[in-house]
Amino acid sequence: MTLTIRLIKTRREKRLSQQALADLIGVSRSALAQWETDMSRPSLDNLRKMAEVLEVSFEWLATGRGNQYITTNNDEVSDDDLDDEINRMLPRLNTRHKKALLDVIKVMH
Repeated sequence: MTLTIRLIKTRREKRLSQQALADLIGVSRSALAQWETDMSRPSLDNLRKMAEVLEVSFEWLATGRGNQYITTNNDEVSDDDLDDEINRMLPRLNTRHKKALLDVIKVMH
């Protein structure tokens, strides 16, 4: 499976449009479209951002090796802790990122 296929597959699994994913990682939709058609390759930094946003392993996204999903034990984090973290980070986001985050929340809701 190529990077292009891994990227499209995972983006669709997360129910994100090209525009929403592009906004979340801070690139244009056309850049993302080029990555999804093998016309160009994302930088390592953009690959890292995509892996974080898509909640997949960087190694898997970049190379196809290893586990697709990162396994973590989120049961140890309380809702209050998560709320505090979100409230602390939200003011740091620019308007474009806030809109993208809202799109993600709407999909998850």
